[in-house]
Amino acid sequence: MSRKTKIDKKADNVELRYSNWLATIIQMIKPKDLTFIGGRGTSKTTDILAERTMDISYEMPGCYVALSSDTYMNAAKNVMPSIIEGWERNGWIEGIHFVVGERPPKHFKKPYKSPISFKHTMTTFTGTHFKLISQDRPSTGAGDSYQHVIADEVKYQAEKKINKLVPAIRGKKELFGKSPYYRGKTFTTDMPNPNHGEHDWFLKGEKNMDKKQIKMLVQTAFILNDIEVELLHAKKDGNKLEVQKIEKKKERWAERFRIIRTDSVFFHIASSYVNADILSAGFFKDILQSMDFKEVMTSILSISPKLEKGLMFYANMGKHNLFRDSFIYKQLDKEINPKTHEFSSLDLKHINHNSPIEGGMDTGNMCSLVLGQPESNKIYRILKELYTIPPAFLPVLAQKFREYFKYHKRKELILYHDRAANAYESVGEDHASKFKKAIEFDNDGNSTGWIVTLMNRNQATILQQKEYELLLEMLNDFNRYNLPMLLIDAVNCPCLVNAMGKTIKIIKVDKNGKKTIHKDKSSEKLALELLPMNSTNLPDAMKYLLCRPEYTDLLKGYVVEFSGMPGIH
Repeated sequence: MSRKTKIDKKADNVELRYSNWLATIIQMIKPKDLTFIGGRGTSKTTDILAERTMDISYEMPGCYVALSSDTYMNAAKNVMPSIIEGWERNGWIEGIHFVVGERPPKHFKKPYKSPISFKHTMTTFTGTHFKLISQDRPSTGAGDSYQHVIADEVKYQAEKKINKLVPAIRGKKELFGKSPYYRGKTFTTDMPNPNHGEHDWFLKGEKNMDKKQIKMLVQTAFILNDIEVELLHAKKDGNKLEVQKIEKKKERWAERFRIIRTDSVFFHIASSYVNADILSAGFFKDILQSMDFKEVMTSILSISPKLEKGLMFYANMGKHNLFRDSFIYKQLDKEINPKTHEFSSLDLKHINHNSPIEGGMDTGNMCSLVLGQPESNKIYRILKELYTIPPAFLPVLAQKFREYFKYHKRKELILYHDRAANAYESVGEDHASKFKKAIEFDNDGNSTGWIVTLMNRNQATILQQKEYELLLEMLNDFNRYNLPMLLIDAVNCPCLVNAMGKTIKIIKVDKNGKKTIHKDKSSEKLALELLPMNSTNLPDAMKYLLCRPEYTDLLKGYVVEFSGMPGIH
């Protein structure tokens, strides 16, 4: 019997594809339940999820799969396109191997039951039917049963809402029950940060993994892989008898493999180093030189961050300040294919299109724009973040604003800007005037209809202590000063939320022993690509938006009491 277990990588019938070792192991062992927490650059969606969904399509043809996301907008804009990118990288072609949001062509196999509608779906040529379900639109998944559930970026999804979906993972055991994928769950994400209101309930899934079972699964998968190579060589040699023997052996081991896979659970936390071969040593060298090590711990090493509340500049920020019911779907539902949707402020649920937009702007190496509206005397909502990093500058930021808010009915931007943006005002070269002009006129000099009112022409310096005092109250679910409570769109302002959770409070003492509160600004020296998520630039833009006289005047007489305990006020 042939024992050739290596292949000629240069052979005409061999196609080489890159995958990191962990993604390869996951693809080989095919566990029923998978929870994967991976650092930046581990290709969680385009590699691991894409190949796993392809495998489910082949192994359970015609089944229904729930593709869960925090918002339908995120599913349509990010999750679904990333999976499709992975499918296409592996040779699938839209219209031949899959379709999105439309009835499949005749050469496709049919799902085990006819869908009522093909909206919010992807269908593969095997008949496998992926239905987009989001926690802000649970009705999109109502009434169906599913044979597998997939949740990408699960750190944004509440356990209670996921648990409501789990009972729907049922049905047609006679068709799909032989597959270990039947009634399985797939969760992928990067490391959650509870300080930012992110969910970490899925971390307790580690206790459900049987390490002995997984070890046996890996060993069996490698044996099956060797048998596949033996079969390849036997077919190439034209030895029919040998082919038959190897095929029988393959059947025996495939059944053993299926039995071991049944009810298997694989839980793994991986750093970005799992993909070191493709990211290269230079990537990690640059990261370590430019990134704050606390961010390295979370984003690269996948270590859960622990910033004590007493050390946070925005100490009262919590889940009560974040909202995720961000969208209405009237415009998106008009599209047959969600990929073609033009995302704009028309999708925002909490915006008032007949009121002015209010913005806070911080300019410099990174230009940041935080946009919001007062909902009432009791609530102020931050609705959207926009930013640029070099070489892009103010004209690009203005263009982003115009494009996103082009359907806003009352084209008025009330802008609270950095005091430094007034520099060179006398000669018309100040950043504030340049941004105002870039909003009010397009690139060809035509009027856009927008009117920008600059509010901070004579603004005095806003002390960080004053910002701290104001936000301490506005982030509280109850304050004594009749200030509005601050609510931030966590879906449309992810960088702002992330940066606020990482902003550290420092206390300085002058020569007279007087203590004042400041924010640690060292994050603004990070590499350009790291600034949006980690620096104080976006929080500073929010500072200019909120630290206005009508709010700060309410705090007159406010005193921060310092105790002898470090980090406590």
